[in-house]
Amino acid sequence: KANKFNSELEKNNIDAIIDDTDENFSSKVKKMNLIGAPYQIIIGKQTEGELIEFKEVGKETQKLKIAQIIEIIKKQKEKN
Repeated sequence: KANKFNSELEKNNIDAIIDDTDENFSSKVKKMNLIGAPYQIIIGKQTEGELIEFKEVGKETQKLKIAQIIEIIKKQKEKN
């Protein structure tokens, strides 16, 4: 699933990092926060079909489809 979502992001000129290390979940989140990742797509136990967890820095986690996530990121990129 990670590679599928990454391909969709790349098609839309959105760079992504896939963290497939053996670290626990909280370590992965802390690492991404430390490097300054503005968004996190979380594929795990809470993933339901096409809905995946999406986290923006400073906001609550949402369950969205990949197309919705792409739109949010594109709109933010336009503002910057």
